[in-house]
Amino acid sequence: MSIRYALLGLLSKKEQTGYDLYHTFQEQLIYFWNSSHSQVYKELSKMEQDNLVTFEYIYQEGSPNKKIYSLTKEGEKALVEWIIHSKTKPQRIKDEFLLKASSFNVISVSEAISLLQKIIDRETHVMRETKKWKDHGFPDQSSIRKQVIGEYITVEYGIRYSKMYIDWCEWAIEVLETLREEE
Repeated sequence: MSIRYALLGLLSKKEQTGYDLYHTFQEQLIYFWNSSHSQVYKELSKMEQDNLVTFEYIYQEGSPNKKIYSLTKEGEKALVEWIIHSKTKPQRIKDEFLLKASSFNVISVSEAISLLQKIIDRETHVMRETKKWKDHGFPDQSSIRKQVIGEYITVEYGIRYSKMYIDWCEWAIEVLETLREEE
């Protein structure tokens, strides 16, 4: 159900096509929610039936026609109701790498360190790209407006999350280094 509110939130900022919503989703919400193309379009269809969104059909020559979705008053009301009154459940981490790390006892210390280094490299790249996106979208404090505050604070979460993951990997490598003599 949360994909519904993610889409309503994106549409509260500006009208978008389903294609644009999917890509905005991938850029702005990827740190805390994921979705597929089909999930986005399926939910948009349900939201249209529930009168939460409406669309304008744009006919195009030489390109596929497109629907530009916008939030209805009912959609905005549903979003506000969800933000203010819906209980937020405690988060459960679902991280495949942590699952692998929990079984590092069956591989060598060198292999474990190598895997951790790959995660450091990945998260360093993600953090660098996220910082670029943030610097482009928010070059200074004066560029922060209420309309984009959600993007600003969640992109910062993404940066801090990557930093935390890197710090944890570096710590784990230090711990593993102390076990080298056991091999």
